[in-house]
Amino acid sequence: MGSYVLKRLAAVVITLWLLATIGFALVQLIPGNPGRQLAGPTAPGSVVERIDRAYGFNKPFIERYLVTLGHLVQGNLGYSFSRGEAVRAVVVSGVQRTLTLTVLAFAVEIIIGIPIALFVVSRKGRVADRLLLAAAGASSAVPGFLIGLLLLYFFAFRLRLFPLGGVGPLFSRYYVLPVLSVGVPFGLVMARLLRTKLLDERQEDYAFFALSLGEPMWKVQLRHVLPNAVLPLLSLFALDFATLFSSVVVVEFVFSMQGLGADLVGAIQELDTALIIGIALTAGLLVTLVNLLADMAVLVFDPRVRRARTSGG
Repeated sequence: MGSYVLKRLAAVVITLWLLATIGFALVQLIPGNPGRQLAGPTAPGSVVERIDRAYGFNKPFIERYLVTLGHLVQGNLGYSFSRGEAVRAVVVSGVQRTLTLTVLAFAVEIIIGIPIALFVVSRKGRVADRLLLAAAGASSAVPGFLIGLLLLYFFAFRLRLFPLGGVGPLFSRYYVLPVLSVGVPFGLVMARLLRTKLLDERQEDYAFFALSLGEPMWKVQLRHVLPNAVLPLLSLFALDFATLFSSVVVVEFVFSMQGLGADLVGAIQELDTALIIGIALTAGLLVTLVNLLADMAVLVFDPRVRRARTSGG
């Protein structure tokens, strides 16, 4: 098990290095001069040259890449010239709001997904079951930002039940529409996946044995079938969290919430390499950590997976 954990930690390090490298390379491919962006379109060339020298924009690609990589290895995310402050401060401020939205949306996904799956699994082939399959298929095909725009139009613009955008205290009305626009579609998809797994687990011997002892079906599903159905899906839910996080980054931009999404758009517009890499690394670290924790949970609670993975080294 120890070797497996070390392999996963090494994969996290490689993932972060790839994110930093790809992010740095992509910024260099974007047309434009960061010095000109910072100086303004009417600034004389001498001012642009001084800015290029001050920030190292005039140095060769490899030299700038190695300097950036060296800073990252030391834990220094650098300085955001477009925001006029350290990248760490910008990222910490943005990730708090984005992570809050993601966690709330994930909670909504669970609150919706598990009860619906338990409800329809005993109604296979009926109207409720078919409605779930249709709704899950439709929600997975519609991007989160479009759902957000629709909610914004009807509930904020037309009905005026919620603000049109902006930020406010935690659990205020500002969070309702962004959280629902992501959490509800993901909850329907989770319900469909869990429904399939519940149907499979209900055919196992332990479920029939529990029923033969006189336990009612609802108790068998809650005490035996549901835990065994959820456990193999933990890794899948972790990947789902990554997709949820990326959807929140887009949706928060729709609702004018100053999170990582707005920060990333501004950084790309200003060709702010340090901020782009800082945001990419932060998002990548969060996603890889969630996946790692989910895999560790599966190893701890599922002996079959533990034996399979540890026997393979």
